[in-house]
Amino acid sequence: MTAIKIIVTKEFLFLKVLLSLIYIVLELYYACFISQQYDYMRYTFDPGILKYLVTKIVFLLLLGFSWHLYIKSGFLYSVYLLLIFLFYIPNAILYSLGDFPAPPFVSVTFFVSFFLLSPYLKIRLPRVSLPVRYGGAVMLLLSILLLVPIVLKFGTDINLRTLLLSEIYETREVFAARLTGLLNYLYNLEAKTIIPAALAFFLIYRRYLLAGLLALVLLYLFTISGNKFVYFTSIIVIFFFYFGKDHVSKTANFFLLLFILFLVFPVIDIFLPQPLLSGIFVNRLVFIPSLLNQFYFDFFDGNPYFFADSNFFNRFVENPYGMPAGYVIAQAYWNVTDTYANNGIVSDGFMNLGYAGVALFSAIFAFLFGLFNSLNLHKGYYGLFFSYIFLILSVPLMSTFITGGILLFIILAVFVIRGESR
Repeated sequence: MTAIKIIVTKEFLFLKVLLSLIYIVLELYYACFISQQYDYMRYTFDPGILKYLVTKIVFLLLLGFSWHLYIKSGFLYSVYLLLIFLFYIPNAILYSLGDFPAPPFVSVTFFVSFFLLSPYLKIRLPRVSLPVRYGGAVMLLLSILLLVPIVLKFGTDINLRTLLLSEIYETREVFAARLTGLLNYLYNLEAKTIIPAALAFFLIYRRYLLAGLLALVLLYLFTISGNKFVYFTSIIVIFFFYFGKDHVSKTANFFLLLFILFLVFPVIDIFLPQPLLSGIFVNRLVFIPSLLNQFYFDFFDGNPYFFADSNFFNRFVENPYGMPAGYVIAQAYWNVTDTYANNGIVSDGFMNLGYAGVALFSAIFAFLFGLFNSLNLHKGYYGLFFSYIFLILSVPLMSTFITGGILLFIILAVFVIRGESR
């Protein structure tokens, strides 16, 4: 028993140390590069000692409180660490080193902290899932049915340069102009849920030919759309499927790889015409969602507008700005008219319902992953959960459930792919 406790403690501490090192590296990125190279985006560097100490104390408390998650559920513990990395750390850096206001930082801290309650949100569902052979048929049939209208519309209008992350915006502009009506929903459901879930399903049951074909379908969907989320989804699903024996080790491998990449990015950028990796990649992955979080809190402080931006509620509530909130924010803070400034779950809650919205959306998120934990899905789907978390970071909550495919995945999880974790 003693040996087992030592191993568990080492695993627990290793992830804590690794996440702390990533925190330090990202602070150096912000102080030495992001705040200077991208100051035109309204980043600032004005560190405050008291704020810095507060963010570090809160960080240590968040890490310490995660012990009960680690004991109760490796899945929820892994999700919690991803929340600290994607939500808490960048917002804490902007608050302490950029001297941004406190409300966004406090709200994000509340969002992450509330997730500690997720193990207690247990949902008992009847076992009604299909046998494996029928489940595979359903997943394949859905993949084909949703793919057919997309192929009929776009055919071979592919841009292979997008595979090298070139001409992304040109491809995206052409695709968006042609993606209208019902096809918009079909594409998003296919690319963000059906194909990734089917890819994981067939990998789990070692049907590698079908899995390979679905991976190619995802690449096809990327080459016609230029949607980088679709491109990285296939990589993420496959990475998390193969690297790590359980949820915790998969998360540890991800953080270790990320830490190494953060260290080598500046070296690689020396040989590139512009700081592509240390600048564009790190900025877009880590800091832009947090910067936009600041903008939304600042703009909608005291002026929430009750879901007037959401596809369903905007039929009943008038948008006072005459355009989607993303364009309003981009015009107000970046003085551009052709850019959409995304907002994630925390700023979306604040934009619509103020601080009550932050609390409500935090509870919904914890409930959602409490549901996923209760379903006890195979660990091979962890990459899809990572994609959803990343989607929730920069997409309004209502959109993640509908066009993002989370609601569809819940249905699939309950009736088609549910099973004991292995």
